Formats: sequence, C-alpha cells, structure tokens
Amino acid sequence: MAFVELTDTSGASVLVNPLGVVYLRGTANGETEVHLSGGSEPLRVAGAPEDVARLLENAAPTPPDPTLSLLA
Repeated sequence: MAFVELTDTSGASVLVNPLGVVYLRGTANGETEVHLSGGSEPLRVAGAPEDVARLLENAAPTPPDPTLSLLA
C-alpha cells in the first residue's frame, strides 16, 4: 500500500494511508475533511472531495492474479 501525499490547509504536506480513511466530507470553501479511523478530529486538506478520492483510489494495491497462485 502506498501512502498518499496531501496538503493540509496550513500548506504542510501530510502522508495518509488510504486504508485508514473512513470517509470524506466536502466543506463550503472547497476543502475536504478526511476522517481517519481512530482520529477524533478530521484532517482538512486542500482540494475537492472528488480529487482526494481519486488520489486515494489510485494508491490502492492491485490484487494478485489468482492464476499465478494456481501455477505455484
């Protein structure tokens, strides 16, 4: 699993593990709240929820090919 680098509202870079993301919520000013499992406060990042979701989805690992395990 690859970490995703996001920019929070203060301009700092933050590495996020996509497996820890519970849900995303858009805000009125065009930012996104990233709610992480085990966290009490959401991480506010720059960008629309659609863009953040796309970054997280692209970091998902490719499942192994089941035919390779049959050949082993």
